[in-house]
Amino acid sequence: MSIVIYTYHDPYKIDQEPYWDEIKNCPYFCSAQTLVNGLRKHYKGKFDGGRVTTVKILTDSLYEDWASPAWIVKQHTDIDNIINEGFSTDLSEKEKHNISRAVLFNRDEVFSSIRTMFELNVDINAVLREKLTKEQIFILDIYKKILTSDKIKDFHLATSMSEEEINAGLQKAMTALQEDYDTSEVDNSTIVIHGVHQFNPITLRSIDELQKYKKVILLFNYQKQYKNVYQTWFDIYSAFDCQIVDYAQTEFYPTDASSVSYDGNVLADQIGKLVNGHKTAIAVDKPYEIMEFDNMTEFADYVADIFEEAERKDSTRPMHYMREQIYAANSSANDILKIYFPEQFGERQFLNYPIGHFFIAIADMWDPDNNAILIKNIDDIRECLGANILAENTPGELLSIFNRIQTLFDGCTSIKEMHDRIKSVKKNKKYLVDSDEQEKISHISYYTVSRDKLEMLDRALEDLEEIAAHFYKDFENKSHNFREFYRKLKNYLQTDVLEDRELSEEFADILKRVLMRLEEVENIDASASFECLKSTMSIYLLQETKPGRSANWIVRNFEQIDGDILRSGHENPNIIYHFACLEDEDIGAVKKAEFPWPLNNDFFEVAQNPVDWKYQVYVKCCNEYKNFKRYALIYGLEFNRAKFKLSYVRRDGDKEREPYYLLKMLGLKKVKYSSAKISRRLEDSSQIDFEGNRTGSFNVYDYYRYRICKYKFLTESLIENNTVYKDDFLLLKYMEVMLENAIKEDMQGKPISEAILIRKLDDEYDELRKYFPFAQNVNRMDVINNIRNRLVGGKVKKFPILTIEDRRHMMIRELFIHKKLENAKSIGMNIMQDKFPNVNQEQIEMEFTEERLKNTDYIVNVDEWCQYCSNREVCTAYYCCSRN
Repeated sequence: MSIVIYTYHDPYKIDQEPYWDEIKNCPYFCSAQTLVNGLRKHYKGKFDGGRVTTVKILTDSLYEDWASPAWIVKQHTDIDNIINEGFSTDLSEKEKHNISRAVLFNRDEVFSSIRTMFELNVDINAVLREKLTKEQIFILDIYKKILTSDKIKDFHLATSMSEEEINAGLQKAMTALQEDYDTSEVDNSTIVIHGVHQFNPITLRSIDELQKYKKVILLFNYQKQYKNVYQTWFDIYSAFDCQIVDYAQTEFYPTDASSVSYDGNVLADQIGKLVNGHKTAIAVDKPYEIMEFDNMTEFADYVADIFEEAERKDSTRPMHYMREQIYAANSSANDILKIYFPEQFGERQFLNYPIGHFFIAIADMWDPDNNAILIKNIDDIRECLGANILAENTPGELLSIFNRIQTLFDGCTSIKEMHDRIKSVKKNKKYLVDSDEQEKISHISYYTVSRDKLEMLDRALEDLEEIAAHFYKDFENKSHNFREFYRKLKNYLQTDVLEDRELSEEFADILKRVLMRLEEVENIDASASFECLKSTMSIYLLQETKPGRSANWIVRNFEQIDGDILRSGHENPNIIYHFACLEDEDIGAVKKAEFPWPLNNDFFEVAQNPVDWKYQVYVKCCNEYKNFKRYALIYGLEFNRAKFKLSYVRRDGDKEREPYYLLKMLGLKKVKYSSAKISRRLEDSSQIDFEGNRTGSFNVYDYYRYRICKYKFLTESLIENNTVYKDDFLLLKYMEVMLENAIKEDMQGKPISEAILIRKLDDEYDELRKYFPFAQNVNRMDVINNIRNRLVGGKVKKFPILTIEDRRHMMIRELFIHKKLENAKSIGMNIMQDKFPNVNQEQIEMEFTEERLKNTDYIVNVDEWCQYCSNREVCTAYYCCSRN
């Protein structure tokens, strides 16, 4: 048959185009689901049911195997094995070794590049090797190895499909989302592809197969009056090497000044004229307003308020009720909004549940060379303990214990080292009977945990090692190791999780759908490296998505404008279409990689020169993406039938940005966004009420905490009843205080000798070291030097005999690290000088009456002392101030 390209001038009047009778009853495939939705909204029954769907559904239906997870995983293993086993290449051994490491590090990119070459059917003999980079030669030789080996069966992509296969694919595509759709009345002789600007290789291959038996109509919007804006479409579609038919139709001009969209339509017309070079034809009566957001977080917060308001109107369809429909040239605000509204972004995937984190974490820790866990990031242990897989009395107990004693394991690289440190703590606690020593270790976090809880954590770590070994031991020495791993995983999820645990109804349903997906494992006879398994786990460990629960968004991208704008004339008349992130960097910059690494523009345009039109279209699409956003902005403003708004984000980190230069040329009035209210997501927590009474009387050190910071008093005196140091920085500082105090006790009255002092410091450090097993040799040097500098150098010949006041000061340092501190505003002045007065018990009791404590607001007092506070990590005020 053939390919023909039609343009349409008005998206609201496609049914008035001369070719309407050709397309009104044929399979219709759009660039995105939003375009499908927009056509159905505006044209009602003229674009009905399964007849109108997406190009992605079409290609997945025609090339079902190519899109299947089983094939994708098998292809990953083939590429991995070729790299690890070696293959013929004219690169040197050193080059081959270095590049193979880079390739294995970028597995996903390399996989995409190999697939792209197969989809484009790249001819090896047509490639000029001398024009390639070393990395491209490496990839090309992998491609050649696949073509000339039995692995080609795993990359088979039909080069010629029968008409029956084409019809079956069309049938599958039209019933993919609506199984009962009756296709008997659909005219299969013509196929429409609508609104695609970025053709990927598999789409082009599909079009090539379709056109052998069907008439394929490619459809896109065109405005001759803005020729330079739409040139990007002509450049791409001209590469199809077939006629572009542009019927003479009336083009749209903004004429109805009473329309709510008139100003936006005029703006589109002016930008279009500006791009066409007709600057003299532009007349701007008044500057256009553009809202200025200081940063992306402020923009996201603005959107969140609009979304929350819509949720209150209808929680089932909040996007429909948003008073502003927002389209951003940079939609990364969704990364922030996903934290606020996770339920809006589709069904939570299996790997995002704690159990999914568990399997990712043990895979990250497993060392296949030694068949053991190798801890490179202690957060992997935390993920495993928080997954509710390992035995604990109550959910979350293991993670709570670990968080309290995590510093104990600093520097550990194996479970055995973690066992040894727990054993050491239990032993020290058992044999420590001196009350003074017991008081000293009571300020060390891991010594405040009971023996039973330490043993529970110890058993959990042992179980973790056994589970990891069950799945991964001797992985690389087994045949069909992928199938064996997923068989074990399937059995474990079925018996140890689904049948043996109480799961929420939602998660149980997700798990069942993961198990259904794992059925495909039975057919994978693949063996590859452990690293390859890790990189492909995410392909299999996903549940099949339920209809209607696919991933969603709040801020749309510019690719969604052309479909959604068709709904603007059917929405609430007060709705606003908001075009956001309108800076040069986001409108004019390409934010995604044009080609999968290591392929690049030179690979396609310099190293080879094929005449195949599919190849030419693909390369042209990648090069033209930079012009798409400009077109989308003009299209959205021109065909919008509602109110509009413009905005931009002024700062990206430390970089200052300006609005899009074409908008600036037309005159802009910047209006800075400001919000007087405090969002509920960022409630002020600087004042906290405490209910309840502490048992026992207060002491002088409680009084000191109260004077320094009410929040410190709340956490240490009222909640923890002690000062407990938890992180390595403070524990090392506390170790230094303990060591210095011990030296002062032991050396009082003795002559000051630096040699004797250093020897004594070394001996005492070795004694204390058993309580701080995470301390390194460099810490030893720092601690000893700090103390030596404080104790030696004066005119005094002997260490002083300690008085009651000296011991009070020593205790203050144990609980507050420093008795003297300066801050940037008070150089030379001790900001702690009035914090530690001598008071008696009667004064303390008067200060801490029940009535006074009941009426106290536990306000944070931020200053230099905060960095030495035992609960600084949970203090939001300290966190904020330390980053300003």
